[in-house]
Amino acid sequence: MHKIIFVISILFVLSSCKSNLIVHDFKGHNIPNYQNISTIDSSIVNFVQPYAAEIDREMNEVIAESDVELVKRKPESLLTNYLADILLYEGQMYGSRYQGQPIPEMAYLNNGGLRTDLPKGKITVGKIYELMPFENEMVILKMKGEDLLKMAEVIAMRGGESVAGMQLIIKDGHLLSLKTNGKPVVPTAEYWIVTNDYVANGGDNMTMFQNRRMIINTGIKLRDCFINHMRNDFDAGKIISPKLDGRIRNE
Repeated sequence: MHKIIFVISILFVLSSCKSNLIVHDFKGHNIPNYQNISTIDSSIVNFVQPYAAEIDREMNEVIAESDVELVKRKPESLLTNYLADILLYEGQMYGSRYQGQPIPEMAYLNNGGLRTDLPKGKITVGKIYELMPFENEMVILKMKGEDLLKMAEVIAMRGGESVAGMQLIIKDGHLLSLKTNGKPVVPTAEYWIVTNDYVANGGDNMTMFQNRRMIINTGIKLRDCFINHMRNDFDAGKIISPKLDGRIRNE
């Protein structure tokens, strides 16, 4: 104990006696270090190679085939309609197994979370990772109609986004009407909607989602949701062939 106190005392004295230095001049030059770069360690390469091969195999797995290129456009598009329809279906399947059966009527995906298009022909797992590089999860929310109308107003202002189970009429960036199942959304009523946790927490300026009455965290990665759905359809011999249906319409 005495030795520790002695050392601390010495350090304190040295630090208190340290002179203040003033920089009067500074010169710099490049020091080449390429000669110091060591050769590749073959043992590391051999260790990593099996994992890299496995990742390549998984990323190159074909999980879907489309008869048309799926491109993100506004107010609606083949890509955004297709993905929102999958999300709504998977949300409904999850809700049907959950206590109280909170089955969503609507689905919403923010277009900013969709980072690429999907090609015509074969679609791989790796392509879905390119499409959705984020670790977002599927969540189901109970929301008041008034907050859904605010959501729809933002969608209208943006010129359209990825939705399912709802029909919007917009004009010059303004919402004219919002319906679900063919009926107008009632401000005082409550509805279930499926989306991702980023949006549910107010991301992408969707702060109205923070007013939800209830939230169900499924723990399912959004990307896995799409991969598994597409794989199942592909194994069943289904070809992706989405259509535009006027779910978001400009007046």
